[in-house]
Amino acid sequence: MTGPNQRFRCIALDAVGTLIFAEPSVSIAYMEIGRRHGSLQSAEQVKSQFAEAMRRADELSVARFGEPGRTSEEHEWDFWQQVVRDVLPDLREPQACFAELFEHFARPESWQCFDDVGRTLNELEQRGYRILIASNFDARLNRVCDGLPELRDVSCRVISSLVGYRKTHPGFYAAVALFAECDPSEVLMVGDDFVNDVESARAAGVAAVHLRRDGVGSLFPAAQSLSDVRRLEPGRPEKDSRPLGEITSLTDLLEWLP
Repeated sequence: MTGPNQRFRCIALDAVGTLIFAEPSVSIAYMEIGRRHGSLQSAEQVKSQFAEAMRRADELSVARFGEPGRTSEEHEWDFWQQVVRDVLPDLREPQACFAELFEHFARPESWQCFDDVGRTLNELEQRGYRILIASNFDARLNRVCDGLPELRDVSCRVISSLVGYRKTHPGFYAAVALFAECDPSEVLMVGDDFVNDVESARAAGVAAVHLRRDGVGSLFPAAQSLSDVRRLEPGRPEKDSRPLGEITSLTDLLEWLP
């Protein structure tokens, strides 16, 4: 792809699937922890049911807040309890299993950074870019990042449950620009989810680059399109598209940016 025709001040990076991945994978962790609490679900069943449970996120936001994309720490707590019930319907002790899973994914030891993360962040910082993590995780992400050497120094973090909006809500990207202390046009969003990290960013006036790691490390199933999400919000106008590129690693980003 050709390089950008403008100089960005801030590079905002998604977390899960872009900077970090779960180890063991989400489906394996759910299966193994679930078995300690009476579940007999296979990894394949967990993966399928997890994807279906995650697609209900906006429906649950509408039920609670009256619109998709709204969230809070309390909402995320309730949401993940529902996910555990949906993914592991045969649990003997669902509340105990939820508590163990919630804590498991809060531990830095349950996550790893991709190999290209440390070098990329160091180089971007040396070039003078402000680095920001922009994620649909909840407040547990702070503990995860603080425990990973590559990420602990990235103190500017926009976390959906703490700002009240999830991607794809434009309020999330307004928070990104606010935290970055610059105009939305000066922010470049980089992420592996085309709808959350690219289409919704562009609709909010933020340029975006799609990182295609072929699904490796992704926590959330790929959404089909932003229009599918927006079906719950009739009449919202789309803004003009901003520059868009596609990369297969964060190293590609270094070659693309000045």
